[in-house]
Amino acid sequence: MRYYITLLIILFSLNQTFCQTKTNLYEYNNKTEKTAVVVQRQNIDSVTVFEKVILEGFDSKIPFYHYTNSRKKHPKYLILLHGLGDSKKDWVFPSEPYLEWGRNLTSMKDSLLTLGYSLVIPDAKYHGERSYELGFRPPESLPPVISRNEKDSQLLETLMTSTVKDLRIIMDYIQQSNNIEEQTFGTIGYSMGGSLAILLSVFDDRISSVVACVPPLNLPARGLEQFNWSEDVLQGQLDITPMKYAPLQTSPILLLMGKNDFFTTENEVSDFLENITIEEKELKYFDSGHILPSKYKLDAIKWTIKHNNVNN
Repeated sequence: MRYYITLLIILFSLNQTFCQTKTNLYEYNNKTEKTAVVVQRQNIDSVTVFEKVILEGFDSKIPFYHYTNSRKKHPKYLILLHGLGDSKKDWVFPSEPYLEWGRNLTSMKDSLLTLGYSLVIPDAKYHGERSYELGFRPPESLPPVISRNEKDSQLLETLMTSTVKDLRIIMDYIQQSNNIEEQTFGTIGYSMGGSLAILLSVFDDRISSVVACVPPLNLPARGLEQFNWSEDVLQGQLDITPMKYAPLQTSPILLLMGKNDFFTTENEVSDFLENITIEEKELKYFDSGHILPSKYKLDAIKWTIKHNNVNN
């Protein structure tokens, strides 16, 4: 019971102030020169170049796909973020068992390239080519409701916070490479990728827009009262929960949600949206669960175009 009371006190405190996150949780040294190696390069067509880049990240190397687009004079960048247990490859190579879902991601990527955007598609920490960092364990085993393990929950915190810092380092690298001081980045994220996009937009003012597709808005916070864990671990889980940061959202945000999504309730979506103070926020529901129907792509692209005009 005392742990439940402790958690309620923490949650109450979060409602009073949203600045109690450890100051260094999403911060990094942005003064160092970003060291990268291009390990693969290919001309996709006369105006698009594909690169696979390995960049020195916050605490390990970051592999990411980099599509440079010369259709427009001034590059407009988007960051595409995958879900828990997926990888950067899902935006490029659709595969089973969710072939149609994968095709939606790849066709969205192709459409964005055709429209003139340059793209960054990274592996989150512990995912894809970074799975060795977790001893090749599946990262989807880490959330508290699945692992019920205090150490795994701390690893989940590291996954989210380190990935946000890595994304900021990637943005630094792009700016250095293009010699553009005020480069901005739109974001599109699916599931965990949507949560990462929300967190990134709160802690980095270079984010020009957010499209969050079925983000688990109140996870991992929901259900923590059942665990007899230390206050530090509980606070760490709250610090990576998007719901906490709704009042701090400053980037235009579109939520694309499934009415029957197990990971986020309609009440949680309403609470999140109501706590966002900016006017540039929209919500659209689909008659689906966590896997959205293919038409969601049009909404994601429309919002991205609106807030990242490639003709400017």
